[in-house]
Amino acid sequence: MADVSRFLSKADEALKKRNYDYAIQMYREALISDPGNAEARRNYRLALVRKYDEQGYPRSLFGALGAMKTTVMTKDPLKTIEEYEKIIEKDPKSIRYNTRVAENLAILSHHDASVAVLEFVFKNCDGGSNDLPALKLLAREYVSVKRTKDAQAILNKAQKLAPNDKDVKELAKNIAAQGMLDSVGSAKSSYELVKNAGQAAQLEKAQKLVLDANDIDGMIGVEEEKLKANPMDRKAIREIGKLLEKKKAHDKAYERMMAFVQVDASATEIADEAALIKNRGFDYKMAACRQKAQAEPQNAQAWLQKEQQFATAKKEFGLQEFGRQVEAAPTDMDKRFRFGQALMDAGRSEDAFKHLQKAKASPKHAKAVNVMMANCLVQMNRLEMAEQQFTIAEKLLTPDDADLQKALNYARADLGERKGDLIGALEGFRTLYLDDAEFRDVEKRIDALKKKLGQG
Repeated sequence: MADVSRFLSKADEALKKRNYDYAIQMYREALISDPGNAEARRNYRLALVRKYDEQGYPRSLFGALGAMKTTVMTKDPLKTIEEYEKIIEKDPKSIRYNTRVAENLAILSHHDASVAVLEFVFKNCDGGSNDLPALKLLAREYVSVKRTKDAQAILNKAQKLAPNDKDVKELAKNIAAQGMLDSVGSAKSSYELVKNAGQAAQLEKAQKLVLDANDIDGMIGVEEEKLKANPMDRKAIREIGKLLEKKKAHDKAYERMMAFVQVDASATEIADEAALIKNRGFDYKMAACRQKAQAEPQNAQAWLQKEQQFATAKKEFGLQEFGRQVEAAPTDMDKRFRFGQALMDAGRSEDAFKHLQKAKASPKHAKAVNVMMANCLVQMNRLEMAEQQFTIAEKLLTPDDADLQKALNYARADLGERKGDLIGALEGFRTLYLDDAEFRDVEKRIDALKKKLGQG
């Protein structure tokens, strides 16, 4: 693989200075030398979009149509990519031709580059997040680069669009199997994984799109037997905790896991997982209260008060538990991240920011940390720094980061209001409301802005 760092460095610098033509030229040079470079594939498209957004899109695709004829004539994937890229140069938001580029990159085993193109389609092309062929291909490519969780997230979107599609059903089985393989790590093949009946049954259940209560109870029973045989079986108690969480029995999961820790004090990882489950339990209970408030208008106030009680309990638990974890293991970035999140939820933005800065070094949490830092900076009224942080965070997000994107959009609308752009802020919150009406206090923010603008 050729070293194209000098081309990318020049291109990135030109892009920052809005010298789009030179940036595009440098990205092209990088792709000639290294066709599988994911960064160049993605940023080449971003440069085109930014150029056309500012200067206007080409009026005619005549030149691109000429390239189509050439494309039909060749079977060489690399040549085909080059010809499709000529079309994309005139129409960078074309779902059809971006997807074809990704298909041919996959044929050449340039899977990271294929993912980069498909993520661009999902994020930047009109209708890209609902294009079934692109979603299916992205799910497959995520599996190819061992991003199984990302593959599952994209598959979930595809299932909503076409629940009876044969490819989607087959992908669901393959992704579930790959997830099981990932979890055991040492298995060299699916045959090794399922060579006994018990493992085969577990895999079959894992492949089901939805586990019913009987499935979960049966799987819990299997793990309970393991615990009887070996009361110190950490893997079994962790599985029991996960399965109880699937049943929405978060508190019971927490109690079972912490009881295990009482017996084996060295099982600190069990205590950490138990805390996470309990913390997610608060989120589940709060969401349930909001749903009840909508379903029972006559009791809405009582349910909303109950939600607030759970929110307060979550803040207290998070500050105490995650603070304790950081004190016990100050170099553990996972714990640092969770404590920063708890501080932010409690409204202590300055304290949260300091911990998040340290957690930023963790690749696992880099996306969430950068989004949360942007939120903190807005809350701290460091508005110019917040805008810089938005740019950093935006570059890290991928199509499956829907919740993080919502958080970033919320912070951006909040920033607009603080800067005095009330109309822009209102539009931002309205867009977020249409995407998720229950996200944070977005409805209240809309009502408050309408009153400020005299629209209430």
